[in-house]
Amino acid sequence: MGSQTFNEIYHILRERILTGKYSVKMRLPIEDALIAEFDSSRYAVRKAIAKLAKEGLVYSVKGRGVVLLEHSPQTQQFNLALNNLNGLQSLNAERHLDYQTEVVAFHQQIVDQALSEHTAFEVGIPVYAIQRVRIVDGIRAVLDINYFNAQRTPTLTAAIAKRSIYQHFKKNGLKIAVVKRMLRVETATELDQAQLALDDNNCIGNMISIAFNDEGRQFEYTESHFIPNKFNFNELIRN
Repeated sequence: MGSQTFNEIYHILRERILTGKYSVKMRLPIEDALIAEFDSSRYAVRKAIAKLAKEGLVYSVKGRGVVLLEHSPQTQQFNLALNNLNGLQSLNAERHLDYQTEVVAFHQQIVDQALSEHTAFEVGIPVYAIQRVRIVDGIRAVLDINYFNAQRTPTLTAAIAKRSIYQHFKKNGLKIAVVKRMLRVETATELDQAQLALDDNNCIGNMISIAFNDEGRQFEYTESHFIPNKFNFNELIRN
C-alpha cells in the first residue's frame, strides 16, 4: 500500500469503522498489524487512533486494545465538546447547597421503533425508563429523563435512582468508558412545566448524554432538562 501519513490512516480507519468493517469484533486490529498494513510509523498509527478517540469512535482499554464504540446517526451527533461538567453534585460539594432527588417515574419497558430513533437503543431490548427531579436549595431545578439498557444494568431500583446511579455502577463493576454529550436549548414541554420551577420561562436547557461501557456498548441515554440561569457546562467526559 505504501507509507501512509497519520491523516490518511485516520480517514481509512474512520471509513471502515462507520461502514461496519470492524463491528463484529468491536475493536481495531492490533497496533503492529496496522503499522505493517499501512507501512507506517508507530507514531502515525497512534496519532490516527488518538484522533478517532477524540471524535468518540474508539476507546483504548488496557489489556483489551482499541475498542469501537457503537455508533448510529443519533450517537454521531454528540461530538460537540462539553469537557468537564459542573453539575449538581459538584455544585453541592463546592457551595454546600441542599441537594435532593425525587423519583417521579421508574419502570421497565421494551424499546419500540419511536424510542429507538430517539435514544439509539435497538428495537426490542428492555430498558429502565426513569424520571427524576433534582431539587437544589428547595428549587426544582433539573428533570432527568433516563433510559438504561436493563440487560447491561440489571440491578437498578427506584431506591438506587433516588441516590446515585453512577456510584451504584462503580460499586458493581460497570466500567464507564465514554460519555458523549450535546447541550441545546428547547421549548419547555408540559412535563417540564409540571415538574420544574420555570416561573415565566418557556424554555429549558437540555443536556443529552449517551454513555458507553468499556466494550463499546451503549448502556444509557439521558436528557437533563434544567431551568435557565442556574448551571454552567463545559466539555466531554472520558475515564
